[in-house]
Amino acid sequence: METWLGWPVWKLLGVGVLVVGLARRWPTGPVVLGAGGLTAWLAGMPLVGHQTQPGMLDTLGKAFVENRVITLYLLTLPAVGLAERLGLHTTMGRLMGRLTGVSLARLLIGFQMARVAMGALGLRLQGHVTFGRPIVAPMATAVLPSPAGEGTAKAAVAAAENYGNFFGQNLFPASAGCLLVAGVMKGAGYPVDVVRLALYAIPIVAVSLGVAAVQFVWLERQLGQRPNGTAEHTAVRQDTGHG
Repeated sequence: METWLGWPVWKLLGVGVLVVGLARRWPTGPVVLGAGGLTAWLAGMPLVGHQTQPGMLDTLGKAFVENRVITLYLLTLPAVGLAERLGLHTTMGRLMGRLTGVSLARLLIGFQMARVAMGALGLRLQGHVTFGRPIVAPMATAVLPSPAGEGTAKAAVAAAENYGNFFGQNLFPASAGCLLVAGVMKGAGYPVDVVRLALYAIPIVAVSLGVAAVQFVWLERQLGQRPNGTAEHTAVRQDTGHG
C-alpha cells in the first residue's frame, strides 16, 4: 500500500469526507463526526475501547469532558431568545434608522475592530449567538436601501465577527491559539515566547482589517448603500422576519 510520511494514504479518506461535506455546506456536526468516525474505523480503532486500546466513544467522551467549558454559551440562549421576542430586533432597527452618517461598511468595520479589541483583551463573548445575530445584524439590515440584501448583510456581519475573533484572539498572549503554537514549537525543540507570538500577530491583524474594509466597502456599493450613510430603508419589520 502506498504511504505518505509512513501513513497509509487510504486513512486520509476522512479528510476528503470533511472537505466535501463542508464544501457542499452539509451540517457541520454530522460531517465532522462522520469524518472522524471513518478515520478511526480505517485506523482500526474499535467503537468501545478496552484496557490496551482506546475506542471512538471513549476518545469523544474524554475530549468533551476536557473541553466542556465551550458549551457555556448555551446558558445565554434563553436570555437572547427572550430579548428578541420582546423586540430587540425592532429596537436596534429603529435606533439605526434615526442615525445619520452610519453606513453598512462603517458599521461592519467598526464591529470587526471592536471584536479585535475584545480578543486582544481576552474577552470571550460568543459573538455570533449573543452579539452578532441579535444586535449587529438588525443594525446592518436597517441601513440597507431595500430588504433585498438582508441575507447578504447578515452574512457580512458573521464574516466581520469571524475575522475579528479569529485574528484578534492571537493578540492575547494567554489565548488558546498562542498557547497551542507555543506548545507545539516547544515540543519540536523551538521554544518561543507567547508575548512575542502576540506581537507577531499584529501585522496579520492589520492586514485582515484592511482586506475586510475593502470587502465591506465593495459590498456596500453592490447593495446600493447611499454615500452619506443615511438609511433609506428605515421601515422596521416584525421580529419574525429576522430569523
